[in-house]
Amino acid sequence: MGTNPFEDDAPPPQPAGRSTNPFGEGSDSLTPPRHGGGGVRVVNATPPRAQVGASAGGASHDAAALNSGSMARSAFLDSHGAIFDPSSSANESSWQDLGDLPYRRVRMYSNVGWGRKKRPKSVQGDGESAQQQEQDSAGSEERFGLAWYPKVYVETVRAHQNAVLGAAGDRAEVARLLSTTTTTFVAGCPNGGPIASVTAPLATGGASSGFGSRTTIRIMNNAGLLLSSIPFPPLDLALTMQSNRLPLHRTPGDILAMGFTSRCVLVIVLRDSLTLCYDIMGNSVLPPFFALSHNSGSPSRAGGLATGMDLLEACVFEGGVAVLGVDNNSAVVELLDEFDDPAYADGADVSSKRIVPLVPSQTDQTFGDDPATTKAATSPFLLAPPPHYALVTPLPTAMFARSKHLTFQCMAVLPRQFAPSGRPELFLSTSDGSVVVAELNPSTSPNNGFTDVDCRNRIGSSGEMGAAPPIVSMAFAPNGRFLACFTADAVLTVVSTNFESKVLEFDARSGSTTPPRSMGWCGEDSVVLHWKNLGVLMVGPYGDWLRFPYEDDNPQAAASKVTGGSEVFLVPEIDCCRVVTSNAVEILQRVPPGTADLLRIGSIEPGALLLDASDAFDSGSPNADEAARAITQQEGLLEEAILGCVEAAVGEFDVKVQKRMLRAASYGLHFACKDENYRNKNPGRPSPEAVAFVKSSRKLRALNSLRQPATGFVTTSSQYDSVMPKGVVARLVASGRASLAASIAEYLRLGRRVSDYARAMKAAAFVSSTSPSSPTSAMTDSQIAEEAIGIIKGEGKDATDRSASGLPPSSGMYASVALAAHRAGRRGVADLLIMLEQSTSDKVHALLAIGSYADAAAVAEEGRSLYFSGVINKFPIEAVNVFTSYFSRFGGLHRGDARPSINILLRRQKHTEAGLRMAKKALTLRPTTVGENEREKEKVEALKEASNIFDLGGKDCAFQKTCTDEQIALIADQEQLRRSYGSMEVAPPSSSVTSTIMSIMKYAAVDPRSAHKLHADADRIAKKHKVSEKRQWHVKVRALSESGQWAALRNFCDSRAKPPIGIKPFALAAIKGRQGQVEVMHYIERMTDKSDSEDRYSLFCEAGMWKQALGEAVTLGDGRKIAHVRSMSTSPEVHRLCDKYL
Repeated sequence: MGTNPFEDDAPPPQPAGRSTNPFGEGSDSLTPPRHGGGGVRVVNATPPRAQVGASAGGASHDAAALNSGSMARSAFLDSHGAIFDPSSSANESSWQDLGDLPYRRVRMYSNVGWGRKKRPKSVQGDGESAQQQEQDSAGSEERFGLAWYPKVYVETVRAHQNAVLGAAGDRAEVARLLSTTTTTFVAGCPNGGPIASVTAPLATGGASSGFGSRTTIRIMNNAGLLLSSIPFPPLDLALTMQSNRLPLHRTPGDILAMGFTSRCVLVIVLRDSLTLCYDIMGNSVLPPFFALSHNSGSPSRAGGLATGMDLLEACVFEGGVAVLGVDNNSAVVELLDEFDDPAYADGADVSSKRIVPLVPSQTDQTFGDDPATTKAATSPFLLAPPPHYALVTPLPTAMFARSKHLTFQCMAVLPRQFAPSGRPELFLSTSDGSVVVAELNPSTSPNNGFTDVDCRNRIGSSGEMGAAPPIVSMAFAPNGRFLACFTADAVLTVVSTNFESKVLEFDARSGSTTPPRSMGWCGEDSVVLHWKNLGVLMVGPYGDWLRFPYEDDNPQAAASKVTGGSEVFLVPEIDCCRVVTSNAVEILQRVPPGTADLLRIGSIEPGALLLDASDAFDSGSPNADEAARAITQQEGLLEEAILGCVEAAVGEFDVKVQKRMLRAASYGLHFACKDENYRNKNPGRPSPEAVAFVKSSRKLRALNSLRQPATGFVTTSSQYDSVMPKGVVARLVASGRASLAASIAEYLRLGRRVSDYARAMKAAAFVSSTSPSSPTSAMTDSQIAEEAIGIIKGEGKDATDRSASGLPPSSGMYASVALAAHRAGRRGVADLLIMLEQSTSDKVHALLAIGSYADAAAVAEEGRSLYFSGVINKFPIEAVNVFTSYFSRFGGLHRGDARPSINILLRRQKHTEAGLRMAKKALTLRPTTVGENEREKEKVEALKEASNIFDLGGKDCAFQKTCTDEQIALIADQEQLRRSYGSMEVAPPSSSVTSTIMSIMKYAAVDPRSAHKLHADADRIAKKHKVSEKRQWHVKVRALSESGQWAALRNFCDSRAKPPIGIKPFALAAIKGRQGQVEVMHYIERMTDKSDSEDRYSLFCEAGMWKQALGEAVTLGDGRKIAHVRSMSTSPEVHRLCDKYL
């Protein structure tokens, strides 16, 4: 058999029964071939489907199942989406070998009705079908798998088909026709998160295309349950520039790309680089912004609207999105949040711009309704980052492309945790077959941060005339170590990220000469590629391959589906690849090594032996005890077997297999406890194996709860560890599953703060469900508040533990629930709950949000809250002035805090006053009990904040910012000098460059050995801070004379034939220093010019050298000067000479 999997000339039939071409006609056969010549057996790639079971309950049922420890099969079934029974995936016969690595295909959900809404049992009829529910919830749209079309558009296509064929075609044919004029974007949130889908026309003309001017973005869980829907374009789509809202007009055809970041932010990029960001519940987290604007630096005034650059490609990665314009310019948008280090944003390139949530104006009546705008409004970025913000870094790649006479084909982004620079790196493939790496600091890097890796001879095969084919698709491995490249001549190459080594080269030209529709990684060991009508191809490290057929491969199978033609979408994950189709969700995963060791036929691993012994014990075999004791004969073998069973159980999806492996581990623990040597290893404490068993059991119950169709998280064990339990709780809350989040937080004992947060969100969800339009609106405000308080306090199972500990609820719990009640229209409930809040700051925020401004002011004033400045947004300018004066008086005190008054000034856009106030506070800091060094550190931090404030003011504060930055640099230089010479005298804390230079020169008298180095440091400081030469000489003369360094002063004067300040300052310094006539005359004698006669006369008079002064007066022929000498001198000889000349 040949080794080329795309070979058209199939060899004679092998005993396996299939050809080696994965795209051949016989590739759907259930008989496995032996591929690649390696003798690896490939088995059935399509496991049988499970039957749909009974309906599952809501959130309360989920929590009950979790807390009771139930792992029953009924907890995983839903009326319209069922988790697939993966029992076959736990057997070696269902695995497929990619070289020597076993892989499996596990169907998680079958018969998925995408976009269905969850209905209460009282509303949903027993006989109501999934299709009826979808038609009821769709409104003016009709669903075909993951695609939704306007009903008018569908009817138009049906009418056209009827006119052409003379009869209405079936649903599959209608879906095929619809797919030829539209495209469906599908994106998956990393780590098993939700699915987003939107259908848009291929034409960008809007309503003229017949599709209509609007569409809907749907966010669903993996079982198809609708979480939120976002109308596109949004009704209030506008760009905010200089406090003006500029309306934007977009159509569904303008959508270019869509994807999720690792922080569950949905990013939508339009063709003109307009970027929209939403959370899972469809709330906008950032205002619309252009990722790549025009080079003019200012928005275009054509039509009065700002415009962006048209894009060739947009790539959403785990940290944001990268865009490539038609002019070959590019930009990288990093989406950050409040949990990122603010210093990371401060260290961005100078060309970067920051996108933050909008701050409501003083006339807004909905202050605080949106948590994102609330926190951004009350906390300026320089004091506290907003919940979400973006850094947009433009890259001048067009300039590089023009200089090299090339264009860019595609791009990929290396996340910042894998990049050597600590920031994302953009990889751009070029038209000449190479790759250019662009760093995100073009202003400070050589060659603007661009590096051509010159991989033309290492990737793909040479085309005509030896030219290297360009790369048309790239994807990074989850660990960031490898890069998969697919070239224009259909060759897949995997190289290391630094392009030093080639790992794989796979020729796909026999199957298709076009690029795949999508390409990604399945974990870290294989690359998956999908072509329409060809299925999914998986390529391993040594060129081994597997093909997984899907329904879009077989037109007959696709036509038999009621939903129409099938679509396949890949969602790469860190340890698997999620495959989303029109009616199912599957994962392709490498079988975990622990599972492979246990379940391989004939395995002699300790875990496999223990599993066989446990199975024999369950079946009543008398050999079970003997088999188990054989494991205990060798020391350490039993512990290894127990841990192997526990590890394998966590990696499984089928509850029966999980129980089977945990029973085996429990069976081994039973024998271990009987062993006296084993018990003596950890006397009085549980063994590590027992601890691992308990932790894994808890983890499995949490994972099984997440995989229920009502929750729909396709989370594996590795993904769970990557997100961590606290992240899982946060994701559940963000997905509207607060009840399950609270149950998991309590069950896993994640800490008081996490549990309190989850319960608060559960109470908020309950209060929101009691809006006046809901069925539970019959409850009174007091009843709703009482129920919410019970949820917050955790009354029920853990009420005794909490009351025994005496711990009150965490701060902010009642306030957050009160805000939810206010948004649900329950003002009475909000008033009852907010009075129970103990945190002043949270209480002030909540009162402002519900409109109780007077109460907020009273609470803030009573508690002297730093958040008092937020109240001023609801009062006239007179009140603002009062508050400013109030906080300025207390901020100006020795230990007072100036930030409240500064916040008020910032909100009034008075950046100059705010910065000056912060700088004045910094410069007037007094030494504290901790010492001078700590005071200097506090001063530097305050000056940095002042510099940030001046930066907000733009050009109006440019001078103040420059002065502040120079002062910060001077303080740093002073600290460096003190550390270098080990003395405070060399550079005492001061606010003057002159005094710093003078202290350095004076210290040379204390440490003569370091005089040369000190003089060099003084020159360095003067040059750095741009001190003029004349000023520098005057300072040095004064410093040397005051410190008595007369020899150094003479050498300094003699260093220039004509000093820039002249000789007079040196002579005056010697005279004031009471030096002898010899020293003074040394300087005066150098003043030989005729123009120096006046200066010589004044110097002689200053030194009391009257005879020499008389000589200069005679030379000048000035009788008044001669008379002045006579009147000042007491020497008779001088008097006689004066009388002679007079």
